[in-house]
Amino acid sequence: MTMMNSRMKPSRVIVIVIISVMALVSIFPVLFTFANSFMSPDEVYHRYTSNITEVNEDGFTVDRVHFVDIGIPRSFTFEQYGSLLFDNPAYLRMFWNSVILLLPILVGQFILAPLAAYGFENMRFRYKEAIYFMYIIVMLMPTQILLVPNFIVAGWFSIRETYWAIILPALFHPLGVFLIRQQLKNFPRECMEAAALDGATPFQIYVKIVRPNLSSVVAAVIVLVFADNWNIIDQAVIFIKNAYDMPLSVQLGRLAAEAPEFFFAASFFYVIPAILVFLLGQKSLTQGLALRHIKH
Repeated sequence: MTMMNSRMKPSRVIVIVIISVMALVSIFPVLFTFANSFMSPDEVYHRYTSNITEVNEDGFTVDRVHFVDIGIPRSFTFEQYGSLLFDNPAYLRMFWNSVILLLPILVGQFILAPLAAYGFENMRFRYKEAIYFMYIIVMLMPTQILLVPNFIVAGWFSIRETYWAIILPALFHPLGVFLIRQQLKNFPRECMEAAALDGATPFQIYVKIVRPNLSSVVAAVIVLVFADNWNIIDQAVIFIKNAYDMPLSVQLGRLAAEAPEFFFAASFFYVIPAILVFLLGQKSLTQGLALRHIKH
């Protein structure tokens, strides 16, 4: 290989640098939170506070918060995690509130989204595309716009101030149906036609032939649904009135003011499930969103 060929093209170097910078900017909040979670509560107070004391008078103020410096703790300690896990049961309750809200949504999307996509793509009825068009319009609407009709319908079913007011709309969110139907457009029709000629019913075709080939895109949908609903805020504020029934995503915004002594540990502890889900589902997410991973 010549020296010329061994050198990397300038355009490629620029792209790598840009991607690297974007990756560092994206991951910095997680690294910052992780590092600060090992500070002692006293160090957190003096580093990030609205009160200027003799300890932190050499720092700087941003938006009424006084900083000494931003970086690695002067001494590592697990005090924040100890306070979080053993002295604050309300926090753990809210963590499990988030889990209780999320699990039915994930299970429902896992079952319903592929079935609905299969129906839209393969079933024949007159107003199918019109219904699907309205379905996609709902997907494009901001969550805040849908809160009012959701609130009204929840009143009809007498489920306001319950988790069901949040779970039921999320079960039928159109994103999963849209992604899976796009995948089904590449599915070989001859496989389904051959099964139909052998006497298989549409449901048998779905269970035996179609569904096994949708594993990647369904896994991608689960990852996206997890990200969307693990961080749920607006719906919880509207429908849940009891503070102890709130998911942790709502409470985290208050911890900085109410419990700064373990705020960073709580924030990092909360992001761990999201990191694990994305790491475990990274391959499926890439394949599923490519919309072409069909086994012939």
